[in-house]
Amino acid sequence: MTVHVAGDISRARIDRYLATAPAHLRPILLAVRDQGCAWANIPQKAGRFEVPTGRPLISIIGDDLHVAMGPAGFHRKSVRRLLAASRFISIVAAEPQVLAYATPALGAAGLGVNGTIIETRPEFELQWHALAKAEAPKAQMILVSVKETAQ
Repeated sequence: MTVHVAGDISRARIDRYLATAPAHLRPILLAVRDQGCAWANIPQKAGRFEVPTGRPLISIIGDDLHVAMGPAGFHRKSVRRLLAASRFISIVAAEPQVLAYATPALGAAGLGVNGTIIETRPEFELQWHALAKAEAPKAQMILVSVKETAQ
């Protein structure tokens, strides 16, 4: 499996998707459409991937499927490089909140820096947080937790 980076999606295609997209994905779509940001979805077991350069990147690490795997479900060096290159990181281990998606998107669109959203389950929230802090200690972080795992 490979990681697909969307950077040249037509305006019309994004407009069609915006009409039905969940609210939390709209800031990403607008950043891609209006500011030329790149967007990457990184699924579990995607294998090695490169962090794209040349334009601000908004990436979503998808660890919230039927079986979450935590950081172990992803190519470690690739994820470490991605997090190290990110200035805004959101870890979403609960219901998606627009702010958690909008902040990395606005960082990319407005400041020209990379942002990463990690979608996971509560049992892996702390593992993802530890990895993100280790690789990007100066990054701004947002944590979306369920009440039982909130620190």
